[in-house]
Amino acid sequence: MAAGGLAGLLPAQTQLEYALLDADTPQEKENLVYQYLKKMDSRERDLTVPELGGDLQWLNTEGPISLHKDLCGKVVVLDFFTYCCINCLHLLPDLHALEHQYSDKDGLIIVGVHSAKFPNEKVLDNIKSAILRYNIAHPVVNDADATLWHELEVSCWPTLVILGPRGNMLFSLVGEGHREKLFLFTSITLKFYKERGQIKDNNIGIKLYRDSLPLSPLLFPGKVTVDDSGERLVIADTGHHRILVTRKNGQILHIIGGPNSGRRDGRFSEAAFNSPQGIAIKNNVIYVADTENHLIRKIDLELEVVTTVAGIGIQGVDKEGGAKGEEQAISSPWDVVFGNSSIVSAFNISYLHIHDCLLNDFLFCFRDPGRRCFMDSNGRHSSGMGPDAGRWKTTKGKNLFAFGDVDGVGINAKLQHPLGVSWDKKRKLLYVADSYNHKLPILNPEVCDVPDNLPVQKDKVTNLPKLPKSAPNVQLPSLTVAPGQTIQFLLKLTLPPDSKLNEEPPSSWFITAEDNTWLLQGQCPTGEIKDISHQTTIPFQLPRSCLSAEATLAIKVCLYYCSKGSSACMMKGISFSQPLQVANTDQDSLAQVELMHTF
Repeated sequence: MAAGGLAGLLPAQTQLEYALLDADTPQEKENLVYQYLKKMDSRERDLTVPELGGDLQWLNTEGPISLHKDLCGKVVVLDFFTYCCINCLHLLPDLHALEHQYSDKDGLIIVGVHSAKFPNEKVLDNIKSAILRYNIAHPVVNDADATLWHELEVSCWPTLVILGPRGNMLFSLVGEGHREKLFLFTSITLKFYKERGQIKDNNIGIKLYRDSLPLSPLLFPGKVTVDDSGERLVIADTGHHRILVTRKNGQILHIIGGPNSGRRDGRFSEAAFNSPQGIAIKNNVIYVADTENHLIRKIDLELEVVTTVAGIGIQGVDKEGGAKGEEQAISSPWDVVFGNSSIVSAFNISYLHIHDCLLNDFLFCFRDPGRRCFMDSNGRHSSGMGPDAGRWKTTKGKNLFAFGDVDGVGINAKLQHPLGVSWDKKRKLLYVADSYNHKLPILNPEVCDVPDNLPVQKDKVTNLPKLPKSAPNVQLPSLTVAPGQTIQFLLKLTLPPDSKLNEEPPSSWFITAEDNTWLLQGQCPTGEIKDISHQTTIPFQLPRSCLSAEATLAIKVCLYYCSKGSSACMMKGISFSQPLQVANTDQDSLAQVELMHTF
């Protein structure tokens, strides 16, 4: 087992990355990585990855794969991902490029370790669909219980872990945007172990799931819409990277783009898209959410020409905006719809911004007639583009952990992985495909409200979060208390440098008392943590009638935070165990216990 998990890599890899920042030439960088590998290779005992369970379900292979038998002699890139995570999808082009450069004959194999965030994502058929939709051509294991995730103390989607040929951990890359490091680390690792004769060129039993399926005229169509006349259909044939225009009987009028992905404007025969999703048609103009190209495209059916109206073809990280549409980077547009004279563009994950109201885990809507607006896919910010000046404006953003199933007004309403929108012109309401809640909420933009079209759960039962396996357990000194006495736990937490607490995820504390649940009667066992710059006071009062002279309280903390400027969100936890000795003697009316921890 990897002692200490990924934390065991952190000190040495941090030193390497600081040194790489000071390196001036590619040769200097290669030398630094080479020397790092010499050091880390000697730590095999401490950093060996545990074997995957033999009962796990595998895809894209002839059968289960053993990390220490089948992949012995290979440099392995473990991709901890979940198919709904937009950051994970942004990483796939980097992995595709790496697979194109190095094969298993070269000694490299990529293994996707699917570690679900939502219960729906544990279902094998859903993972099969995702593999097809995103053209994943490497082995994928359904680690539904996140066993390896916890063993290695992974805390973020996506996370890459690079292993040496003996299953020894060498590097980890958290979040997206590390293409240069990924290629540098991988290429030098292959070179290092080839020189030592430890790389094997045997083939791995790859059997792509897609090859077992019959050919289909459509592949994961993202959306279909009908024009105002009701005579034409427009289909986003997402898996074939094209747009189809047909008559209502299915007769094809235009094939625009496909079958391969690309990014090109021009005539219909020249144009190329990359996994287009949303579409909207008005008269003879179609707008397309060209998702993996990070563009909004315009199709003119009269001129038979495709142009770009927003985006630069690179995933946007700009949180300020201010550029013209074709100069402003955007991120993974997912859907488009006309609202009166404006365009609504939806992006998966995140929340809604309407008239300065925020709707969690949603998308975006227009601010006023004639204004086109867009929402960044991770909910970090929303942007708008006016029809005349064509300038973008960016508003305050959130993050990918703000999801749920709650009707309500503005920020109090929550959705879970919504994927489509449709505008009702007569009622002036927006319908939302709330995919993971299996519902169709209705949004009233005039009041920034999600009407109660379906009943809200009335019970207030709290589902306590599960702490990561890596969460430390701090044993506190025993405390002597008396029945009815009040204890104040004074919680003081410190985040890593250049990190900040996420504003919307439910960072919280909660109290448990296994085998002594009588302690919690009448208590408030949980609370939110909104600001860790100040001390959080957690009150607790012992029952006046105690059933045992000895008991233990567990005060647990679950935090969600991001590194400033990072594309990854972290989930961390800590548990404090407080033994209690109950004595029928007078004690001070208030006892205070400090709970301090630095992440």
